[in-house]
Amino acid sequence: PATVLLREIAERGYTGGISQLKAWLAPLKQIAAEAVVRFETAPGQQMQADFTWVRKGRDPLVAFVATLGYSRATYVKFGRSEDVQALREGLLEAFDYFGGVPEHVLFDNPKTVVLRRDAYGEGLHRWNERLRELAEQCGFVPRLCRPYRAKTKGKVVTYAEILSAT
Repeated sequence: PATVLLREIAERGYTGGISQLKAWLAPLKQIAAEAVVRFETAPGQQMQADFTWVRKGRDPLVAFVATLGYSRATYVKFGRSEDVQALREGLLEAFDYFGGVPEHVLFDNPKTVVLRRDAYGEGLHRWNERLRELAEQCGFVPRLCRPYRAKTKGKVVTYAEILSAT
């Protein structure tokens, strides 16, 4: 703290006051912001998909959100569940809405998507069978975010952004 530093440097001959010392120290205390590197994708390359809970309890409301990586165009479907059937329906309706299927669809790590990460080696996951079938049928490659890396899938809009857009 500046008070301790003032005491120590006053013993060595500093004659200024605490205000001058704090003003001199202020630029040294600034913490550099962490640089954010945007990950951009080509058109048709990636879509990010996720569920967000709008309301829990007796009358739940959940939103399936799909966002294209290149244009940030977003499809939202409200429902009552985030099970694999809701995921499949949401994906199919998003593909129809966007007019095509991207090369990759990026997901978090719920059981509706992946049963076990790296089950067969690094990057070789044990997919939920119904999602794997849909991926083969539609021709997209499912991809997973690294666990606990929220920034990896930053293009899917949040609940607050959904409400502000309506």
